[in-house]
Amino acid sequence: MSALDERIEILSSSGYIDESGRRDIESIACILTRECGVSRDNELLGTLITHVAAALKRSRDGEPIEPLSPEIVADVKASPIFQEASRIQHELLNAMEHRLSQDEKDFLLVHVSGLLIAQGAMGGGGVKI
Repeated sequence: MSALDERIEILSSSGYIDESGRRDIESIACILTRECGVSRDNELLGTLITHVAAALKRSRDGEPIEPLSPEIVADVKASPIFQEASRIQHELLNAMEHRLSQDEKDFLLVHVSGLLIAQGAMGGGGVKI
């Protein structure tokens, strides 16, 4: 069992995510392992999955999130990996049963960008920077 599988099991068995949330997280993990070339033991992938689980819980509980600073979002949009990160972000959002707020979508974009940058820096099949 990978580190990510263990994390998902804990999130699910603790009630942090429901079955629909688990399906969303599994879909996201599959897409990211395929599109970014990360393993299911990648810590950045685990962080992204945990953030999405928290986003789903916040949405379910009606809890807002503190938005990212506009500068962070602008930096991501100005980066050379933005087009690829945006494409993957849209694929993730389309695969989900749940809908995320724009602030949560921004966080997802930043996480995807981080995965792509890390994979490019490590030669792991992501976008070369």
